Amino acid sequence: MTTLRFSALDTWFFRESRPMEALGGAELASVFPPPPRTLLGAVRSAIGDAQGVDWRVFARDASDPLRALIGFGDDLGPLSLAGPWLSHAGERLYHIPGLLLRKGDELIRLRVGGAVRTGMGKILLPELPQGAQGYKPLDNCWVTGGGLERILQGGVPDPDEIRAARDLFQEEPRLGIALDHRLRTTLEGLLYQTRHLRPCADLAVEIEIGLADGTTAPAGLVRLGGEGRMAHVETVATPDPPEAPAADAKTSGLTLALLTPLHAGTGLDGWLPPGFLPHTENNTLTWRGEIANIPLTIHSAILGKAQREGGWDMASHRPRPMQSLIPAGGVYYVTTNTDLARAIETLHGTRIGEEADKALGRGQLACGLWRNNEQ
Repeated sequence: MTTLRFSALDTWFFRESRPMEALGGAELASVFPPPPRTLLGAVRSAIGDAQGVDWRVFARDASDPLRALIGFGDDLGPLSLAGPWLSHAGERLYHIPGLLLRKGDELIRLRVGGAVRTGMGKILLPELPQGAQGYKPLDNCWVTGGGLERILQGGVPDPDEIRAARDLFQEEPRLGIALDHRLRTTLEGLLYQTRHLRPCADLAVEIEIGLADGTTAPAGLVRLGGEGRMAHVETVATPDPPEAPAADAKTSGLTLALLTPLHAGTGLDGWLPPGFLPHTENNTLTWRGEIANIPLTIHSAILGKAQREGGWDMASHRPRPMQSLIPAGGVYYVTTNTDLARAIETLHGTRIGEEADKALGRGQLACGLWRNNEQ
């Protein structure tokens, strides 16, 4: 796969899931990193423009040869994507797993506590170690590859391996008004407010993308996100992924951390990886299933607020159906009756979800250790 790095020339705007007309007097925020379809759309447009495509002909001609290179609509053709990731000063960052909490410069890991009776039944819930107080989640924080490896090994990263949002970009409120392009005038009463992002000078967004044979990766200036803001794209070396940990006698199970958001489905079981079903064990509710043919039992989970994603379907000229995603940083605590070393090798770096979601880079896992002292 080819790694592409997008750098901002000014500000970026990647609209949240709410439509403009639903806002009233509220401000429309920007999501970051951008959704994979947004980045994939920029790549598709750049490849087509480089070949001098007539996009109107492309949209109505199913036999257009460009479709064999970039697909059409939801059909990605030969394209596949991993990421997106943030890159700070040339170093790749990963969304920090939710099992970490912070108080000042001190970091602590959550543990899995005793069974608690809830509306779902009797389940195991994450909790602070005994006597720990005043710790808070690391919202909107990322960690370096080395820091992530420490977390996967059952430890905590160094404080200087963590990057908060305020260290990476600033938010800028904007006020705009809708335009009548035919008359080149403004439209009365259609004011809107948006919040753009201004990345720091050494922040970029990276994706790893699989292209059709013979296709040249885009380079130079491309339009990216809302308002067609400009970005510079270049091909860079693909960094080594975080190393998988090695299990030892102090390992009771595994943690599966989401490096990219997961589309797990809808309904009450929409927080579970696909294929997992409830199972009562020792009067406690667990969930059993398989990932990559490795049998697993989920005992507990730490999942953030659902990430809503919609967007505009350029091929059909209509809004995309809204989806609820489990955000990056979510963690599942699992056990397996398979050899732990084999399970770690198989699960580390794999993707879960439907095939279409995997092609968009969703559901990528990092496998960590669940230590005996964390239960």
